[in-house]
Amino acid sequence: MNRLILALKTWWRTLTDREFAARVEALYSPSPEGPDLRILAVLQRDGRLVDFLMEEIDDYSDAQIGAAVRDIHRGCRKSLQDYLTLEPVMPGQEEVAVTIASGFDPAAVRLSGQVGGTPPFHGRLKHHGWRVKSARIPALPGSVGDHSIIAPAEVEIS
Repeated sequence: MNRLILALKTWWRTLTDREFAARVEALYSPSPEGPDLRILAVLQRDGRLVDFLMEEIDDYSDAQIGAAVRDIHRGCRKSLQDYLTLEPVMPGQEEVAVTIASGFDPAAVRLSGQVGGTPPFHGRLKHHGWRVKSARIPALPGSVGDHSIIAPAEVEIS
């Protein structure tokens, strides 16, 4: 009986709440195979990041690169702020003394330098790292078939 009530509630909310309906629809969509490239697609869409990284820049002056990077930075930073909540893996300022206890997660903390023996390790924080606390990455239109497309080709018809 509980599943019947749940089904009726879901049916009604799907009819009346567009955002909820989109989340329900995603449950019935086939899962893309391969890596989730939506954040890369968003960074391309909003900041043209892939275009910049794939461009050969050796022939451009530092001033030309600097001018381009400002727009890329602005667009990509906005995308990250709009769709992800980021937090440091390890709080604290760079170069402060830190202790890495036994049982640390090697995916979250990369040790460098004179690493030997067993924890606890004592060192200096070189970079605090980044962790995604929450993500609100949008579904991208037109990604029905090939999920490896991060930016469609653009053709102007004359």
